[in-house]
Amino acid sequence: KHIDLPLVLNLSSLYHALLRGIIPFPARPKEPLDEFVSRAEKLGTKEREAVKVKDRLMREKQFNRKVEINAELRALRQEIDELKR
Repeated sequence: KHIDLPLVLNLSSLYHALLRGIIPFPARPKEPLDEFVSRAEKLGTKEREAVKVKDRLMREKQFNRKVEINAELRALRQEIDELKR
């Protein structure tokens, strides 16, 4: 599959355009590239952590512990939603 490169004036702009195309959520208005990439890394970390917490929730037998783990999972999902915005 052939994809045309974005039309830019310098390599820095090309790098920015390519990274913005790779990361699966949009950048915030006037967000510097380094903050955008940092936010994408944090998002990946939080998503992996949420998967681990969800697995822990499924394995847990005691109701009171499930409630605590579920609250932790909700907090993680809220952080993930904030990072995606």
